[in-house]
Amino acid sequence: MAQRVWVVDDEPFIRTAMMAVLAEVGHETRGFEDAEELYTALVEEGITPDLLILDQRLPDEFGSTIAHSLRERPQYRDIPLLFVTAIDDEEANRLEAIAPVVRKPFDFADFVAAVEHQLDSGT
Repeated sequence: MAQRVWVVDDEPFIRTAMMAVLAEVGHETRGFEDAEELYTALVEEGITPDLLILDQRLPDEFGSTIAHSLRERPQYRDIPLLFVTAIDDEEANRLEAIAPVVRKPFDFADFVAAVEHQLDSGT
């Protein structure tokens, strides 16, 4: 069964590329431009992803803030997370405490490996 992987990234080209690669390896993907779109989908549709990929720097909220918000709600607490973002070492180290980090620019093989690892550890 295809696993649902949601991508929250405000850069359309990168979001589309990540979704295309994930679809290619058999995942059901969905993209969101910002935190508001993500929250709306979670609340209104009552569907949760098997993995949520977050950019740290979104126009309306940091990815880490989204992660903390989800962890505070029992129905979203167990959603595996992966940060895919362009940040420096110091910020990457802080984010690693929340979830694994793939730094942009990235190799798609490394990205897919990180996604599969998170999906495997989330089950």
